[in-house]
Amino acid sequence: MHPVLADAVFPLAEQIAAASLRDAQVSPDPTLHKWSGQQVVEHLILTMQQSKQELSKRLASGESPARSSTWLQWILKTQVCFFQWMPEGVSTFTALRPGQFEPQDGATLAARLLDAAENLNKTLGQCRIAFGMRPCGRHPMYGSMRVEEWRVYHRVHCRHHQPQFEEAIRLARSRAELAANTPASVFEGAGQVGRTS
Repeated sequence: MHPVLADAVFPLAEQIAAASLRDAQVSPDPTLHKWSGQQVVEHLILTMQQSKQELSKRLASGESPARSSTWLQWILKTQVCFFQWMPEGVSTFTALRPGQFEPQDGATLAARLLDAAENLNKTLGQCRIAFGMRPCGRHPMYGSMRVEEWRVYHRVHCRHHQPQFEEAIRLARSRAELAANTPASVFEGAGQVGRTS
C-alpha cells in the first residue's frame, strides 16, 4: 500500500482489530446520531468504495474530469489536502451513512477496511499510469482531484474519524466495566418507585 494511505490505515486497523463484537456495537448516543465503532468503520469503507467506483469509471472512459473545481470546492480541498484538516460535525452524504449491516467484531472489520484500502490503492496506481498528474476523478464535495489528492483525502478522512472510533469503543468498555462492577442489589429495587415499606 502507498505510504500516504498506509500511514493512517494501518494504525487505525490495528485499533479496530482489538475491539470485541460487543464493543463495536455500542453507540455513544444514538439520539444524537453518534455512531458505534462499527458504524464508523462502515462509513470509512463506503467512502473508499465510492472513491474507487468514481475512479474506475474514469479509467474505463479514459477521460479526465472536464470541469475544474468551483472556488468553494477549491477552498475545501485546500483545507483537506494542504492543511490536512476536516471540520467537525458536518453531516455526510446519505450514500455514505452506514445502513443495515451484520454486526462484526474488530478483527473482521479491520480486515474489511484493509481490503477496501488496498482495492482503492490499486485503482489509484492505475490512475497514476493513465492520467499522470491530471485529475483522475471528481469528488462530490472537493471537485476534480489528482491521485495525490485522493490519497491525502483518505488519509485525513481516516485520521478524522479515528477519535470518533476511539470514543465509541472507550464508552462501550466503560459501560461494560460499570455493569460488571455494580452489585446486583442496586438493580433489585428497579421499577418499584413509590412503594412504601
